[in-house]
Amino acid sequence: MKSNHLIFFCILIQLVFYACEKPEKVKQPNLLFILTDEQRFDTSAPYGNHNIITPNLNKLGENGIVFKNAYVTQAVCSPSRASILTGLYPHTNGVFTNNIDLPENAKTLPELVNDTDYKTAYIGKWHLGKELDAWHGFQTRISSEDGYTGEDTTRFSDYHHWLVENGYSPDNEKTKSFSRNFASELPFEFSKTKFIENKAIQYLDSVGENPFMLYLSFLEPHSPNNGPFNDLHDTSMVELDSSYFQTPSNELPLRDFMENRYRYKEGVKKEFAKYWGLVHQVDKSVGAVLDKLKTLGIDDNTIVVFTSEHGKMLMKYGFTGKVRMNEEAARIPWMMKVPNFESRIVEGRVGHIDLVPTLLDLMGQEVPQALQGKSLVHAMKGEPVNHPVFLEWTPFIQWDKMLRFCPDWAEKEDCVQALKTHIRTIVTQDGWKLNWSTSDKSQLFNLNNDPLELNNLYGDKEYEGKIEGLKELIKKWQEETSDTLQFLPL
Repeated sequence: MKSNHLIFFCILIQLVFYACEKPEKVKQPNLLFILTDEQRFDTSAPYGNHNIITPNLNKLGENGIVFKNAYVTQAVCSPSRASILTGLYPHTNGVFTNNIDLPENAKTLPELVNDTDYKTAYIGKWHLGKELDAWHGFQTRISSEDGYTGEDTTRFSDYHHWLVENGYSPDNEKTKSFSRNFASELPFEFSKTKFIENKAIQYLDSVGENPFMLYLSFLEPHSPNNGPFNDLHDTSMVELDSSYFQTPSNELPLRDFMENRYRYKEGVKKEFAKYWGLVHQVDKSVGAVLDKLKTLGIDDNTIVVFTSEHGKMLMKYGFTGKVRMNEEAARIPWMMKVPNFESRIVEGRVGHIDLVPTLLDLMGQEVPQALQGKSLVHAMKGEPVNHPVFLEWTPFIQWDKMLRFCPDWAEKEDCVQALKTHIRTIVTQDGWKLNWSTSDKSQLFNLNNDPLELNNLYGDKEYEGKIEGLKELIKKWQEETSDTLQFLPL
């Protein structure tokens, strides 16, 4: 009997001991966020392009989650970046056009997580003010651009200093800086891409056992459309659809260049081949960084995001840059590899506005009600996406300097009007896309029947009811997000 009491007493002591032990803290997931610039959606095999050489992006898509129809919030640099970092639309976070500082009260993902255990770093292009400084929740800042320092011409990027250390001299005598054209002529070993890759690997070596949030922001494949892999892709690999030789109805007038279409077509193919070379350049560095995660044994606890701040027209309808609502400018790749999630293709239409809520959800964080997107974790598990996507366009403050975005064939007055126009866009899950303009340049496309956006249905009386319904959805979204832009009466 005494032995039974003794056994019971020992068991009781063990239970008390285990109850007093602190539970082991769940290991926070790491985040590797890879952002490119001017990369269209159709630039890897997961998005249907099997001619471009992107083995690492292809592998990421095969083993991860591919959002097949992903859109930016605004197809230009600073506003898109601000939304990607904050989960707020440009009209809300205050960065409604290029070269505006991200306000202090617009919190980035690291600031929203606010966990002192995390090591945080941002490497590469920032374009949201204080280009060379660590701020907005990033403890470490490694810069790559000299062009966004404003009036301060005495400081240069880390990439600038790296080139000097390797024997290069700045080509711009006035500013003593390296131009993008100069950098684009360098061998891959001294490219911005390789610089960011090197710094990322060094950073991963330095964090030790700490969880981290590491953002890599590559300039490529942004213009200049030039790099060390210009000749990697033959022009015969490039296929151009009919949208490169015409404009949709009710669009800007098209000058007759059809007599030169064969010479024009070959020139566009050469530009595509060089552009693909820049995408391949990024792919190489993406592969090196992902390999480093494996070498360190942390790939199974790291969320990997790959996306781009916006796309590029590349002469679709004759336009060269972005600042458009067309799919080629507004749609981007968005792939993720998430621990314990099966690979999947998400066909539903989603937006960058959903990025921050999704990452907070995956990282076990509360999603603030102030955020304007929705977590897509349910879609990553196979459930349907049931909300529309909204985009916006606010004209450049100095719109007159943006006339270079106008194609050669455009009438100047029409192009000026387009550059001064505000637009709000809705893309529904069943494929309707309305670009509602404050001028008379509104557009309605059925993306299911007209994926090239060649047939503008806006002036067709048959679709008046559809247009009014979509406008009401835009107005409701405006109310929910405090967007004060006024349109002409419905």
